[in-house]
Amino acid sequence: MSAPQQGYRIYAYDGVRRIVTSDWIQASSDEEAIAQARALPSTKCELWKGDQLIAEIGAEHRAA
Repeated sequence: MSAPQQGYRIYAYDGVRRIVTSDWIQASSDEEAIAQARALPSTKCELWKGDQLIAEIGAEHRAA
């Protein structure tokens, strides 16, 4: 049986930390959500689950 899906918010921001985009994703774990966030084309982003910061992802951590 698979884990229930949870809602996450991805905030992509620019060099002066202004939010450029904000997207909702669904994932069954924090690790899956981080993998989805890393696959996005934005340069830097933060991944949130409710009011909890799950990860900060920079350009150096992007999947090639």
